[in-house]
Amino acid sequence: MEATTILIPMTLAERGAAPDEVRVSATWDEYVELAEEIPYNIEFLNGEIISMSQATDLHGQLIAQLITLFNNLLDEQPDYRVLGSSVKICIAEGGAEFNADLSVVRGPSEYVTLPGGKVSTARIKNPEIVVEVLSKSTKAYDQSDKLDQYRLIPSLRHILFVSQDAVFARVYSRTDKPDQWVDTDYRLLTDIILVGEMELPMQKIYRKTPFSA
Repeated sequence: MEATTILIPMTLAERGAAPDEVRVSATWDEYVELAEEIPYNIEFLNGEIISMSQATDLHGQLIAQLITLFNNLLDEQPDYRVLGSSVKICIAEGGAEFNADLSVVRGPSEYVTLPGGKVSTARIKNPEIVVEVLSKSTKAYDQSDKLDQYRLIPSLRHILFVSQDAVFARVYSRTDKPDQWVDTDYRLLTDIILVGEMELPMQKIYRKTPFSA
């Protein structure tokens, strides 16, 4: 574990001074241990610990608005729960694990068993919806590596990307055919995003942002 911790920033100040993207080779066990020690989110993919640049206030504003919208839409459906970025999405223990900006779970959560045998209630395997807010530094990673892994989750029905740099959203929805997804782009404030049967007005998502006018 010592070799890994030397290469990963261990404080928020150190992370702020590091490059936008930090990748370090590690085992799943090393990653799980380190994730409990440092004060910011890290992710795991293909034998690497991955840390992306920390979120801006605009990023946080968009996430807060999206959480509010999803909570309002699902308020009368008690079997649905809206979760924030502190809950990790695990795609096969030891394979990949991400902090989605927002996730929606239907029914009981399927939790992850850690290497020591402990069940982690901060890690789930069965989201129905995941949402990522894209920035200049994260959009390539989110729409390639993370997208590919998310589509491997059997329970997942929809993936929503929302840009923080322009009025733009993209929804990937699973079809009835195995491993087939369709995607739809939204580029106007007057657009209504469809996530299954739910409608998310772009104008509400981008309220109180530089794009709200």
